[in-house]
Amino acid sequence: MGLLTAAVACVAGCVGMPSNGAVQEATASVTSAAPDVNLVGPHPSGPQPGADPSQIVRGFLLASASYPTYPVAQDYLVSSALKAWKPGWAVTVFKDLNVPGPVPAAKSSHTAGPQVNVTVTGTAQASFDGSGQYVSAQSQGQPAAPYSFILVKVDGQWRIKNPPNYRMLLAADFPLFYKAQDLYFVDPQDQVLVPDSVFVPLGTTVSEVLDNLVRALIDGPVTPWLEGAADTELQADAGTRVLGVTPAGSTVTVNLGGPLSRTSPKIVLFAAQLVWTLTGSLPNIQSVVIEINGQPWTPGNAPCPGDRDLGPAQTLAAYECFDPYPSSPSSFYYVNGGQLWARCGSKAQAVQGLIGSVTPLVGRPGVFAGQRCDDSAFVHVGFTAPPSAQPQSLPALSMAAISPDGKYVAVVASSGGDVYLGPVADGTAALLKTPRLTGGGVSALSFDGNDDLWVAQSGAILMLPPTTKGQVQVASLANVSDLSIAPDGVRIAFVAQPAGATAPGLYLAAIGGGQQDTGQLGPTATHLTLRQVVSLGPNLLRPASLAWYDADDLVVLNASPAGNTLWDVPVDGQPAQELPFTPSGVTSITADGDANVLVAGLSGNNLAVSTSLQGPWNQLGEPGQSPAYPG
Repeated sequence: MGLLTAAVACVAGCVGMPSNGAVQEATASVTSAAPDVNLVGPHPSGPQPGADPSQIVRGFLLASASYPTYPVAQDYLVSSALKAWKPGWAVTVFKDLNVPGPVPAAKSSHTAGPQVNVTVTGTAQASFDGSGQYVSAQSQGQPAAPYSFILVKVDGQWRIKNPPNYRMLLAADFPLFYKAQDLYFVDPQDQVLVPDSVFVPLGTTVSEVLDNLVRALIDGPVTPWLEGAADTELQADAGTRVLGVTPAGSTVTVNLGGPLSRTSPKIVLFAAQLVWTLTGSLPNIQSVVIEINGQPWTPGNAPCPGDRDLGPAQTLAAYECFDPYPSSPSSFYYVNGGQLWARCGSKAQAVQGLIGSVTPLVGRPGVFAGQRCDDSAFVHVGFTAPPSAQPQSLPALSMAAISPDGKYVAVVASSGGDVYLGPVADGTAALLKTPRLTGGGVSALSFDGNDDLWVAQSGAILMLPPTTKGQVQVASLANVSDLSIAPDGVRIAFVAQPAGATAPGLYLAAIGGGQQDTGQLGPTATHLTLRQVVSLGPNLLRPASLAWYDADDLVVLNASPAGNTLWDVPVDGQPAQELPFTPSGVTSITADGDANVLVAGLSGNNLAVSTSLQGPWNQLGEPGQSPAYPG
């Protein structure tokens, strides 16, 4: 125990590298086929003569952590295990690893020499498969299944007979060996991309990284919780083959083979997947050339609105309409005095100390006025002034949500907790007079990209279609207290406390069910399912409120008797990181990408804003509670 930590800490201490945090990226030449030469990490040595079984296991764990130091790690194995040991990019991340001390060897038999078992135990936090895709996360304190190494004598030296087909790393060491990279798949409606993170070992050659990413796209999502909820447009099981992936300067050429029609719309969608995936894999990659059986391919029409150069080199700008989390200046909405108000949360204005002035949502009795950011209506963040009058024609409200496209408004009445849902037309929104959901107990509202309203009510998840009556039951973990649908409409993050759990946890799932289990609601569907649910933020003790910050991260409020704190939680299985600053008395959080400020609800009916996850926070001059951006 502690061997990996000690080894890495020694190196990290010399160069000032953090022992946790976001995965760091080593630089590499795009055209080079050699591993990154500036990789910081331990340089493992082979087994020492006379080493006991426990020392051999410790040495193997250290050697196998680095990539691609197969020759060193293989020195710890018997010859019969060499060919079978192919961990690829698979790794299990542990909070702690325990290797026992010296273990006595079993006596020799008539048919075999002495052997000994060294059982390694630990608290697992996350697992990634051979392509680096997130498989699962374990809750804090949950032990992983022990792994028993079998060692035998080879020429008088102990060697491992059964190495695990994955690496074993401590959470503190994981960022030193792996970097995050997004694969992009397509949502069921072929409208937006859905990111699926993979972790690439540092030291992997550029050519290997690009080739593996393209092949992973062809294979489709294999992450268990996302499999079947998102898709790839050109599939290996349909005959698509990767004939070559060649980097040259800032361009990657991908040569595809198989029964492909050059005019198929599937190629355009797959081009979006490739461009988003490969231009994000290395900082110097700026374009992708697609070849079909060796011949360059060019789209017949611009993939996204606007005049674009339709040459063979495909750039990210040509596929920006597939962005899984587009962010532009937007208004956030909040409740004060039982009524709904809006303020523009533009980050560009906030860095100058300005925030949108308070705008009433009710323009005349029973009608909401649709509001957008007004570039001319900004005041100082701490400015205090009575807001414009707003008719008290609606029931007093406690919570509200606006659909991402601004077409629908949902509110929760303070008295009784009924949910009202109304359409927006010609810049106004008339709430229905009859509640869509009664019974109270509503703790969260969130619209998806199809304008469906998702509600956490009395611990259950319900979905309310915008134009039809009734509700849809959603199977999930019990006791859900908060939820938020990702802008891609496929992923849902929520806080729940399953039966038997001593505290709530943070979870991620893909939406499924409906007709033909496509993830889309059919006209006669009465329920949806959440596919395999995985836990996030294994080091969070008591998550309470959440918001999507971008396509890969959540901002989560963690409740504590010592004071609530805000955390950045990656949805790819990495541990959560506490933000350096949290406003005092924070009770809720909302976000809308990098173009807008973070908004925190505070105790005492107050609001605070920040222009980044790093802070600082500034309290607004006007009161309010339950802030929410569209979505």
